[in-house]
Amino acid sequence: MIKSARSLLLRSNIALRLFKGFICILLCFCLCGCYSHTDEISHKDRAYSGGIWFTYLEIEEMLKSDKGFKRSFSEALDNCERVNISDIYLHTRAFCDSIYPSAYFPETNSSKIFDGDILSFATEECHKRGMRIHAWINPYRISNQTSDIENIDKNSPAYIWLHDNDKSNDRFVSFTQNGIYLNPCENEARRLVINGIREILLNYNVDGIHFDDYFYPTKEGSFDAESYSLYTADNQSPLPLDEWRRANVNTLISSSYTAIKFISKDIIFSISPAASIEKNFSDLYADVAAWAQNCCIDYIMPQIYFGFSYPADEYKFQNLISVWEDFSKAHNTPLVIGLAAYKIGSKEENDIEWSENNDILSKQIKFCKQSETIKGYCFFSYSSLFSNADRNEQELNNILKELSNEQ
Repeated sequence: MIKSARSLLLRSNIALRLFKGFICILLCFCLCGCYSHTDEISHKDRAYSGGIWFTYLEIEEMLKSDKGFKRSFSEALDNCERVNISDIYLHTRAFCDSIYPSAYFPETNSSKIFDGDILSFATEECHKRGMRIHAWINPYRISNQTSDIENIDKNSPAYIWLHDNDKSNDRFVSFTQNGIYLNPCENEARRLVINGIREILLNYNVDGIHFDDYFYPTKEGSFDAESYSLYTADNQSPLPLDEWRRANVNTLISSSYTAIKFISKDIIFSISPAASIEKNFSDLYADVAAWAQNCCIDYIMPQIYFGFSYPADEYKFQNLISVWEDFSKAHNTPLVIGLAAYKIGSKEENDIEWSENNDILSKQIKFCKQSETIKGYCFFSYSSLFSNADRNEQELNNILKELSNEQ
């Protein structure tokens, strides 16, 4: 049973003890700045929005292609127009880095080969076509391939923190067995994320900021043990570890929303959590209900990356949609559904229907359009939807047939 979300105002009291009043001010500003979601995700004359994610790997492939990035990306947008895509989610920061020249993050090695500014060009190309572009950010992730700090960019803020003479800032960075992350509980780590958001919005005419489901990467106590020990020592009634971690994530979300809306209330803030509300809450410490309940998010894009015949009933597409519809109605928060184009043709045991059928996505689109609370869908990701493989082309043709029924 999904645990009921605590009020974010309670979290602000928690944050008051944690961060000496600064975050409380941000939360109050956030709540005062709430506004109607009614027309947030309409696109031109379309009442229903289609979106697609462009991953950092797809950007790298375009940069290294013989066609060059400009031609490759323009042709990709032409393909997107074929399936009525209105919203582009471009991987702008995947590993505490940047695809544009940044004052806070090292530029990715692949983007350095581009003669120009990738984000500026992509934004201009999207707007030429009447598409919206969202800067997609992984807020905490630095690496998910290594825990060796020597293997990351020497200009990374994480590398600099760990190699200066100030031992007190070492805890701004946390480690798992195979990964490196910004420590979600530390003010300086959050400030870095917020500064990166402000930098994008002050320098680029993007339409939105988008987070995905990379929040706490582990449940292990060692991940933030030093920070939690300092917190408990400084508080007479400290929160349990799980509640404290959720409060840390809530603080990032509310602060991000505040920073975004301070620049412009028309800029969209969206988050794409995992499919299971309970897993978000208990494993990732992502209290999605608190974000929605307190108007700190414009829409939620759950990753419903499952088919209609998935073996576990709770993860069947139609059952997950039902749970999220109830959530949307309870919290008056629109949904855009993330769809698993990458599973087309999958022969995994739990996903065999994706190899036995070529109309899973088209049926899911039709299913979503019957909902009052679902305002759109988004494909993960571009290269899977527009693959030249026979199965992918068949799936794409069925999507086009479904879309033609809208006319």
